[in-house]
Amino acid sequence: MNSFLQNYRGRGWVKGNITISDSDLTFYVGTRPWNQILGAELRVLFFLAYSYATLFLANDLDEECAFPGFLMLDNPYQQGIDAGVIKSVLQDLGEAAQATGTQVITTQALSESVTTKNVRHIEMPQVYEAN
Repeated sequence: MNSFLQNYRGRGWVKGNITISDSDLTFYVGTRPWNQILGAELRVLFFLAYSYATLFLANDLDEECAFPGFLMLDNPYQQGIDAGVIKSVLQDLGEAAQATGTQVITTQALSESVTTKNVRHIEMPQVYEAN
């Protein structure tokens, strides 16, 4: 997660490194639990870093553990983070999916093109408004 977030220092991520307590598996940002220190946009970047890290679990776990082979993101562009940062995140996730043999699907209203060769854009014939 920290190596992923390093790419976003000054582009959205302004907090410290993430650690995990070995006693209760709480995620900390700096010295405080993540849910006490992160605002809305930073929580989204935290979640995206967590999602990125889960794609690599197969590399770290033995064959007896189940690991995710699929990640679905629901319109990350609507979360208030700069569209350029989200586009970069999606490129990183696309490259991670290729490296790990996993699949990433994202729904989005914007027609932002990601320039990774393993990303396929499927145009929706109709966009529906949420009520």
